[in-house]
Amino acid sequence: MVGILFGVAGSNMYSIAIIGFSTVVLLYSMLGGLHASLKTDVFQMSMFIVVLLLLMLSVFDSGQFSLIDLQFISFEIGQPGPVLLLVAFLQIWSYPMHDPVMMDRGFLADRNTTKKSFLHAAWISIVCIIAFGSLGVFAGANALEGDDMNVVLLRMLGEWPMLLLSLALIFSAMSTLDSSLSSASKLIALDMKLISPSVLNGRLAMLVFMLLGVLCVFWGNKDLFGAVAVSGTTSLFLAPVVFFSIFANKNNVPVWSLLVSFVFAMLGTTIYFLETSGHTAWLGDIHKYTKLLYISVFVLTMGCAAFSVGIKTNRLSA
Repeated sequence: MVGILFGVAGSNMYSIAIIGFSTVVLLYSMLGGLHASLKTDVFQMSMFIVVLLLLMLSVFDSGQFSLIDLQFISFEIGQPGPVLLLVAFLQIWSYPMHDPVMMDRGFLADRNTTKKSFLHAAWISIVCIIAFGSLGVFAGANALEGDDMNVVLLRMLGEWPMLLLSLALIFSAMSTLDSSLSSASKLIALDMKLISPSVLNGRLAMLVFMLLGVLCVFWGNKDLFGAVAVSGTTSLFLAPVVFFSIFANKNNVPVWSLLVSFVFAMLGTTIYFLETSGHTAWLGDIHKYTKLLYISVFVLTMGCAAFSVGIKTNRLSA
């Protein structure tokens, strides 16, 4: 995402921007760790909100934005947009539980503070997503054949609003990346204990994860949505935990039920990856969002069935 702001994919400026951006974020993440990433998150989010407000003011002041643009594609069941909303409704229950950035911050504060921060984060995120998403819809409504979002917005708004857009995207990327590096380091050193917990080893873990990420950008999958879809599908094995253990307060769930749920989640993730990467066509020639919806329903159904059977089996044996 950051590379495209500076040049066409594959160009020298594209590559230099990615390497430079990754190096800067890696260096300051190594210096601070998880606690410091909280401070940088506050700064980056504050700057993002300011830039987003200025950008939206520029859009409205241009006189070219219209609410009619938001309706240039009708909202119909079966279209990619509504289908993706259904997918989000299925995955929203488990996604936050697997997100290391969200959960690690929860563990740094008391329960009450964490609950309040999550509630405020919810409405702030909703407002930002709607505002930022509206820019994409606005670009789509005014795009010519072959145009991408950056080209359309540059033509419609000019250079200064595009500079603001670039800054907003950079702040967003920095906030996500430094938090991910800190959480990945904590996972390897403290949670999984794969390496001895020390500052040096934590920094080395950050370096390894950053190198792997950069390799994926240059020689792997560049689809941001693909990464979110894969992680969201994998996390569905935690949805039955939310439904049965948290909401229904069922504590007699056998371990095999969670394992079965995990296996089906991994199976669903693998199928989605194979389908969207062109290796298989088991689900036919349908949109990738529809495939994701079918897979999510399948994984969620099998996981909940495993939990239900496991609870009944434990009840009968008791």
